[in-house]
Amino acid sequence: MKHFQTEKKERGFVILFAILISTLILLISAGIFNVVQKEVILSSYARESQRAFYAADSALECALYADIIGVGSPDPATPFSVVNLLDENFNCGGSTISSTYLSGAGGTDNYDYPFIFRYFNSYNSADNSCAYILVEKNEKGTDLILIETRITAVGFNTCVDSGGVYVGDTNIPDFNDPKLLERRLSIIYTQ
Repeated sequence: MKHFQTEKKERGFVILFAILISTLILLISAGIFNVVQKEVILSSYARESQRAFYAADSALECALYADIIGVGSPDPATPFSVVNLLDENFNCGGSTISSTYLSGAGGTDNYDYPFIFRYFNSYNSADNSCAYILVEKNEKGTDLILIETRITAVGFNTCVDSGGVYVGDTNIPDFNDPKLLERRLSIIYTQ
């Protein structure tokens, strides 16, 4: 009779020990899952941030190219006040870009001749990134006419077309997307 009672007590201890071990394993697994989930979110933000940065960088390169070929830039020997500044189109990144002169807006911080355009990377249609570019110019110098240029490119990771769809020429940031990221690059130089 004594042997039967001891075996019954040991059996209860084994069940309690198994429940304790299972609980510990479950808690450790939940902690590992939580860490992995946060790492996945962080890595996706890094990827999206990189897409926005590359959109801004590509747009900045297009703006530099446009300045080299003379879009929105008068002859350096002619003062801006004499030149009729108009909207222009140019090709960059596989797309036709429309540069618009902001005649009524004026520039900022001593820049009086602002141009804007939107950029979309048409070479990679799966990448829905886009950018806005502001090119500002101003005359500097007294004896020698120098033109100072400031280019600001703002890249976005998630963009849509004018109908709010992720297809085609997606060059409008999707402000309804909670994962929308913005990266900004700027350059100033004098010619």
